[in-house]
Amino acid sequence: MFVETYILRLLAGFLEYGTLSTVADKLYTSQPAVSRAFKKLEDEIGAPLFERKKNRIELNEKGRTVAEYAKRIMDLQGEMMEKVSPQGAGTRTFSIASVAILPAMRMVQELQEKYPGAQVTYEVIDNEAGVLKALNEGSADIGITLKAPRAKKYRAEKYMQERLSIALPKKHPLAKRKSIRLRELRGETIIQRSNVGFWEQVKRKKIPDVTFIKHDSVKGISKLIEQSSLLTFVSDHKFDYEIPKDRKIVPLADREMNVEFFKVTLASTP
Repeated sequence: MFVETYILRLLAGFLEYGTLSTVADKLYTSQPAVSRAFKKLEDEIGAPLFERKKNRIELNEKGRTVAEYAKRIMDLQGEMMEKVSPQGAGTRTFSIASVAILPAMRMVQELQEKYPGAQVTYEVIDNEAGVLKALNEGSADIGITLKAPRAKKYRAEKYMQERLSIALPKKHPLAKRKSIRLRELRGETIIQRSNVGFWEQVKRKKIPDVTFIKHDSVKGISKLIEQSSLLTFVSDHKFDYEIPKDRKIVPLADREMNVEFFKVTLASTP
């Protein structure tokens, strides 16, 4: 049996934080993704590790034992990386400047998996010029942009694609459509994250009369969605909040809603 590192990290996080939502927020993933990882681990071990109650789960005796081993393994990985890191002793640190939030969160997770114990921070900037400025000034080690900069001082590579859709009640007049354009959402009230980067400008330009209800955390947005029939934007990457079954997800047809991101570093970076 082989347990993947990301599952061990999530389990060690649950031992520390105690709730699925907090683990998701602290480790930059989604609550459904955490639940799936724990179910996969239980299947591999062949025994339940949690007591599942109405609105929460708790580690059972065997689960706590496994979680404590997971923490020890992650601590040892961090210790190993500190000793063999090119930076020598000490914890590695990374800072990310990104034009959108999801690629930044994904980059955080990838760096933490590659360098256990690393301290990774990110900043979402709503324009590419700001991202490149952060790289040039040294306030960011990695930039995420919509285009590969042409200047030779930068090294760029394709990183990921993302497409946004809109989730709306199944009885909504637009729910039967195969795709929707942003302009058709005029007058609606939409739930979204507080800082979505360049998409904020796109939405304000194309649907200026939309009311946005914003929240900083996945947990907060999830509660808003569950307790209302309001619309919300949805990424094609399962990295965010869960959408209730009574909603229909319809792709957005605007080209700005289907984009490619580039990972950018200074060419002088090792």
